[in-house]
Amino acid sequence: MSQSPVNNQNLRILLILIVTFAATVLFVPTSQAKGAAQINSVNASPVDPHKDSSEQNHHIAGFALIGVGLMVIAGNVSPRLRFLRYLWPALFILAGIFLAVWSDAEIWPRGNVSWGWLLHHDAEARMHKVYAILLIVMGILEYLRARGRLNRWWQVWSFPLLALLGASLLLVHDHTASSGIDSPEVRAYIINPALDPEGNPLSQSDREGPAAAATAPMAASTSDHASSMDHDMMNMDHANMQMSDMPMQNAPDSPHSHMAPAMMRIEREHFWFMIVGIAIGIFKLLDDAKFWRSSVVAHAWPTLMIVLGVLLTLYRE
Repeated sequence: MSQSPVNNQNLRILLILIVTFAATVLFVPTSQAKGAAQINSVNASPVDPHKDSSEQNHHIAGFALIGVGLMVIAGNVSPRLRFLRYLWPALFILAGIFLAVWSDAEIWPRGNVSWGWLLHHDAEARMHKVYAILLIVMGILEYLRARGRLNRWWQVWSFPLLALLGASLLLVHDHTASSGIDSPEVRAYIINPALDPEGNPLSQSDREGPAAAATAPMAASTSDHASSMDHDMMNMDHANMQMSDMPMQNAPDSPHSHMAPAMMRIEREHFWFMIVGIAIGIFKLLDDAKFWRSSVVAHAWPTLMIVLGVLLTLYRE
């Protein structure tokens, strides 16, 4: 008994919502985060504390894509394995769920900061969640396609369009931007006040912060006199500070200069992710639309999926 196709109008509304979400959420003004990024670019450590976690996220996503490619090829080659077409979309969905939950150390449920923070301040984390949504939706649509629940337009265009959208978003995926997680504003998005943004217990000094703030007025009168004396000295030293700062901005040994090669490598890796992603979308379109009836085309896009998975497993920051 054949199953009726999913309502075409509902699916179009879903696709419009996804594209709108990706286009609007990614470009929410993040002036606070940009300001923090400018400060952190000078004082940043040469080693990203989340480097290992970020690489692990890419590697796990890569293994999922390798599994997808192998299952698709196996289903194409052997009639006995055609049932795999119902299973490989689950890898997209699982990878999307993993990315949504685990991609950012400070964002709930992995961290202690609500999703409201990434919607308004953290562009990199916001991008990760958009990719999570894309993977989940692609998996759902491909499962519906395998079950014969999509009409021809959605069978042909849904996966290629979402793949091209994901590849294009890599053009604005910035790993150099600061999350701004160290700014005071993040306290308004903390879920558990007893923990820091990444879910670690607060130190004793942090816990005593409110008590120390209560005693601040008592110490203020004592420090006013010293502050007035120091003010003149600060004015006298201001010119010398400006002169001494100028060479430091061009110092070749600054932490920012050490980070430049790593950032260039990340941009180069994401460029190739984008190229392979676009090729996957094109060959998937040719295969689904039967524009070019050839076994080469049928195997091209899953092979490229494996290539993209391998590139992700080799990702380094």
